[in-house]
Amino acid sequence: MMIRITAGLAILLLLLVGCIEDNPFKANPAAEWEGGNNHPHIVIAGTESGGPGNRQLSDLDPETEGIQDGIILKFDKEMDEATVTASSFNLIPTDPEGSAIQFSSIDYSPEEETAVLRGTFPDETAYLLTVVAGGTRDLVGNELDPNHNALYDGAPWDNRLITFFTGSAEMQDITSPVINAHFPTGGGLLNQKPEITVVFHQGPMDVSMLNLDNFTLARTSDSSPVELELISATENHITAVPVDSLSYGTRYTVELSSQLADSSGNYLDTDDNGYIWPDEEDFVWDIQMEDDSTTNNTPPAVLQAFKANNTVTVDFVQSLTGDDVVMDGTTFNSANIQIFDTLGAIPLQFEEGIDPAKVYCMLQRNSEGPVVVFVSCNVADQYGNLLDGNNDGLGGTPGEDDWSKTL
Repeated sequence: MMIRITAGLAILLLLLVGCIEDNPFKANPAAEWEGGNNHPHIVIAGTESGGPGNRQLSDLDPETEGIQDGIILKFDKEMDEATVTASSFNLIPTDPEGSAIQFSSIDYSPEEETAVLRGTFPDETAYLLTVVAGGTRDLVGNELDPNHNALYDGAPWDNRLITFFTGSAEMQDITSPVINAHFPTGGGLLNQKPEITVVFHQGPMDVSMLNLDNFTLARTSDSSPVELELISATENHITAVPVDSLSYGTRYTVELSSQLADSSGNYLDTDDNGYIWPDEEDFVWDIQMEDDSTTNNTPPAVLQAFKANNTVTVDFVQSLTGDDVVMDGTTFNSANIQIFDTLGAIPLQFEEGIDPAKVYCMLQRNSEGPVVVFVSCNVADQYGNLLDGNNDGLGGTPGEDDWSKTL
C-alpha cells in the first residue's frame, strides 16, 4: 500500500527529527498526558463532603466529636486493592504541625477506580497528603507516575502531594516556582556589561540558593567561564553583571540551576510544564554581542521565498540589520533545503546566480497544489554563521532556527 505524505506532515516529520531529545517522554503543556501512559495516575482528588476538586474537610457526622470526612482519590486505571492500604498514604497536619493522622478506614472500588480514605480531623488545621512513591500499584504492578515521565523515580519525584484543610487553616504551598521572564535575550546586544536577570513566579524563592554557584555565564564556543558580579537576589529575581566587558560579536550562554527551590522547598520547574523530574534540565539561554569592525558573527536570515514557474527563489539577508549577505553555496543541498507539495518531496536542483544572497531551487517535476519550502538551520553564510530562522540574532538551533513557509 502506498502512503501519500502531505506537505504539512512532511514538514512536521522534519521538525520532529531536528528536535529529538534524550528523553522521549518529555511532557508538553499542550498535551494533558504525554508519556507515562502505562503508569497509573490520580486524576481527581476531593472530599466526601464537598465532592471532586474540593479541598475543605467538613463534618459528615455531627454526633461524633471532631470532623468526620473522607478523602476521595480517583485513579485512571484499576489499582491492585492490596496496595491501597494505610502504608501507601501519609497525612500530616502542617498548620499547626502535628503527628500523622490515622485513617479509620480505607475503601477501594475497582469498578469506580476510586479510593476513599476516612478519618477524624481536628478543626482549623491544614493537611498534606502524600501518596507514597511505589506504594499504590495497578493490576500489572505499575507504580504511580505523578511527574509523567514514564519512569519510576522514587521519592520525592513520584510522591503525589495533595493539600486539604478544615476551618480557615492555610494550606501548605506545594506549587513549584517557574521562570516568569529572563533578559537580555538574542543577539545584537549593545551593552557590553548587560544586567542579566531572571524573574521568578509562584515563589517566594529560597534566596540563600540565589548565588553565583547556581547562576553562571560562559563563552558558548568553548564553555570558558565569564566572571559575574551578583547585583541583587530577592524572593522573586536574581541579577548579575559581567565583571569585564563582553567581547563584540561573541556568543555567550547563561545557565540557571534547576536545583533552585522556593522557601517551601518546591523545586524550580525550569520548563514550566507542570512536572519536576530528577533530571530536570537547567534553564539555559544564549545572548550575543553585536559585531564591530573586526567581527563577522551576525547570522543570516531568510528575507523571502517566492515561486515563479518551476523555480523557487530563496533570498537571504543579515539577521537583525537587514544588510547584504554572502551565502555559502556549499550548504545549498537537498539535506538543508527541501520543498514539498501534496505528493511529497520534490526533487531539486540548486543554482546560484549573480546575487550571492540568493539560491534558485529548480523543481525537477511539476508541483501540485501549494508548496512548502523548508530551510534548515544548517544553511550558512560565508563566515560559517548558521541560519537564524526566528530572527532573534542567534542562529543554528535545530527546530528553533529552521525556517519554513507555504507558497
